[in-house]
Amino acid sequence: MTFAAAAVRMLSATTCLFTAAVGVEATAQGELVRLEVVPTVEQSGVLAEVLTDFEKQSGYRVQIHSGSTDLFDRARRGLADLVISHYGYADVERFVLDGYGFWPRAVLFNQSAILGPPGDPAQIRGTTDAFEAFRRIAKARAPFITNNLPTLTYLVDLLWEGAGRPDRTDWFFDLGLEGQEAVLAAAKNGAYTVWGVDPFIRLISIRPIEEEMLCVADPVLQRIMVSVVVNPDTVEGVNVEGAQALQQYLLTPTTQARIRAVRYEGFDGQFWWPAGAHN
Repeated sequence: MTFAAAAVRMLSATTCLFTAAVGVEATAQGELVRLEVVPTVEQSGVLAEVLTDFEKQSGYRVQIHSGSTDLFDRARRGLADLVISHYGYADVERFVLDGYGFWPRAVLFNQSAILGPPGDPAQIRGTTDAFEAFRRIAKARAPFITNNLPTLTYLVDLLWEGAGRPDRTDWFFDLGLEGQEAVLAAAKNGAYTVWGVDPFIRLISIRPIEEEMLCVADPVLQRIMVSVVVNPDTVEGVNVEGAQALQQYLLTPTTQARIRAVRYEGFDGQFWWPAGAHN
């Protein structure tokens, strides 16, 4: 089956499901909706307040579980009703095309950032163009330590291409590090790097380091997340009505506006973005 054909089949099936309006009470008061999410969604608290209101308005109770690699495996095993993950996860496509889930709906974006030392030798602080920021780092021959998380490797390659493919001889370093370890190495060596805003804010809240978010405003640094309702015809025991109700609630203009208003304590910048309009 082609991807397009599968898309039509899944979209058609989705329209046949019961769509619960936000204000309609659940069939059974307190009925459980199991929400499987990537860690940053739970750890950031971006959905905490809106989920409380959903429970009050709908009568459903939401149980959240977060995991970095096994969320779709858990959904296949009947442990989730709705999954929220980055659209770039390879398993999203397999999950849908294999009939385990209905068509993904864009819910929100989260944010990465170009980090650097407070002295900012490449003068990228406040830059709204990430490609220009990377070009300045290369021109200044300021040390840059790449973060080997797959999505960030892709992002750095994109920035390098967009900056004109500058020579990497004496300033660009791949130390085989990823995530927090890459950022700590950058801080130790007065270097630039890239990482997600949410894990970076959590890191510096418990371990102050000589590294700051210097470039965050370019949309290329955003990563889209989607929700996928688990297919009850393939997975036994799915609360499809509750999952559909929660998905619809997350996509309402009211909820999407509240996602836009989320701020981290101590930071004025917007790092979560509504994506419902992309549906």
